[in-house]
Amino acid sequence: MSETGAPTVPRAASRARVEIIDYLRLLAAISVMGFHYLYNGINNGKVGSISHEPIARIAEHAHLGVNLFFMISGFVITASVRGKTARQFAVGRALRLYPAFWVAVGITTFFALVLGGERMGVTPQQVLVNLTMIPSLLGQPYVDGVYWTLLYELQFYVMVFALVLFGQGNRVAALMPAWAMLMLYVTMMSPRLADDVPYLGGYFVWFAAGAIICSIAESGWSAYRAAGLLAAYIPISDLEITTDSLLKTLVFLLMMTTLSPKVRSLRLPGSATAGGLTYPIYLLHAHIGYMLLDTFATESNKWVAYAAVVGFVLILAYALHRLVERHPASRRFWAWLLGATLGRAVDLLQSLVDRMRALEARRDAGKVPSKP
Repeated sequence: MSETGAPTVPRAASRARVEIIDYLRLLAAISVMGFHYLYNGINNGKVGSISHEPIARIAEHAHLGVNLFFMISGFVITASVRGKTARQFAVGRALRLYPAFWVAVGITTFFALVLGGERMGVTPQQVLVNLTMIPSLLGQPYVDGVYWTLLYELQFYVMVFALVLFGQGNRVAALMPAWAMLMLYVTMMSPRLADDVPYLGGYFVWFAAGAIICSIAESGWSAYRAAGLLAAYIPISDLEITTDSLLKTLVFLLMMTTLSPKVRSLRLPGSATAGGLTYPIYLLHAHIGYMLLDTFATESNKWVAYAAVVGFVLILAYALHRLVERHPASRRFWAWLLGATLGRAVDLLQSLVDRMRALEARRDAGKVPSKP
């Protein structure tokens, strides 16, 4: 795509599935799992039966797997949004996010009722509000703390959806460097505003970075894309030599390996399964793992308990993936349900937007007089 938004013919390599992305997804999920099991759960008191091991000093930084997730989201959406209608994009993203999430909320709620106690128990109202995926905006705590990242995903999708709705879907890639530059400006001028207002900084720079990397991988380097990528990197690194900034730079560089045609064309065994398991693992691992570890792990058996909990979560995630995300009957049901609800709502919204744009076009052409 040109910088003006005109469509260009994508490179052949960009049309193929980038299998290394699936491996990076799984790496991010394992990283976040390690952060929660080896450091965060014990540190925040949700796992009180065991203490930290020396490896916790390393696991403490594994939360950066979330940042890698956000970069991957930017990369994938930029590559997949072109040619989509607003309905296709909205229903497709909802089908990807919500069915597995709803079932995961139910599974986590079951464990919370059995093992949660006072620290991780849930209420009926809390569970119902969590099904929206935005409970923090509605005054309810998360059923599982990891759900906070899903709000960022939704906000990013809403922004892209708005572009598609107004006929700018083919300009998404072209707009990402400008978005990164805007966020850098706001971050430098008003750091608090960048952190507090959606789309003006914070974690959103990771989405922009992933999107720009995808654009470069497909269409090559340009001064505009390079400036956008640099603008995304500066607030990520803080231009400081600290452990955290160095690790963030490592995550950034890891994603940049996809700029190599050889890396993008790699055919990796089990990549589809690795990518497919990532979201269920992320949804299920944290509070369920905390509750199991707190109930069954002791100082003498902790490593056996860790292995057992990881194995159990992987089995649970595989079942969620196969029975909810991949089973043909399940996919047909959820596609019908979301199409009949969300899809129809988007169709109505698209119709209103199209009428507004047609009226504006006629007004600009002088066929409809402007109101005084």
